[in-house]
Amino acid sequence: MGPRVRHPHHGPGQALHPAFPDRYFNVGFVIDPGGEIVLRHYKLAPLPPMEHSLSPHDVLDQWTRLYGRSPEAYWPVADTAIGRLGVMMANEASYPENARGLALGGCEIAYRPSYPLPGVASDAYDIQNRARALDNTMYVLAPNPTSDTGADVQRVDFFGGHSTITDYTGRTVGHLDHGGVATFVTATIDLPALRHQRTTAAWTNWAKDLRTELFATLYEQPIYPANLYADRPPYNHAEYREHVTEPQIDLMRARGVWR
Repeated sequence: MGPRVRHPHHGPGQALHPAFPDRYFNVGFVIDPGGEIVLRHYKLAPLPPMEHSLSPHDVLDQWTRLYGRSPEAYWPVADTAIGRLGVMMANEASYPENARGLALGGCEIAYRPSYPLPGVASDAYDIQNRARALDNTMYVLAPNPTSDTGADVQRVDFFGGHSTITDYTGRTVGHLDHGGVATFVTATIDLPALRHQRTTAAWTNWAKDLRTELFATLYEQPIYPANLYADRPPYNHAEYREHVTEPQIDLMRARGVWR
């Protein structure tokens, strides 16, 4: 019998960065059994306008000077004894590109917490988890809390539960519909089967067939403004709508994308 391997701990949290001392990021991290942080992922798509943390895209020029311009600067993957791990937090999985960035870095297991209502009740959370797993031939672990206790000791269901584990074929192999108390979800993570699928399938290992030159044309014109907070703190709700949301809608109309 081989040695037993303990799972790394992982989770999101707000964190400061020495290059941006007056602002903060939302960071997902992985800690190995020896207590070492083996992965730090800075959230790329905070939930607008509710979250006031920075994305690396909000300070893109400075971030590029610090970390270079490569996928590893945005979608790091940790190669561990239990597989290649990546973090895809909350609203990040609303954008397929974030899952693809992890997959092209070799990610086999993406950790995706958490998603608020109404996205859970509408099944958006489950649809996204299954689609990101299927499209990228990887597992998605998606724990989601149910109730929060505020300073007034009132419990509020802001998230809605529905924690799941999705396998590399897009099937839900572990789920728990409720929460509110300490709970857990389990499933078998079959990495040999995942690796066999990636390296032997003719069709359903999608990443090998990406026609990147075609897709690159979709992104030649910028959409969301980079360096939005390079010289100022994040907008409040009203400012965000005036200076970001409404101009972005106008941009989609001007380009003929929306009517």
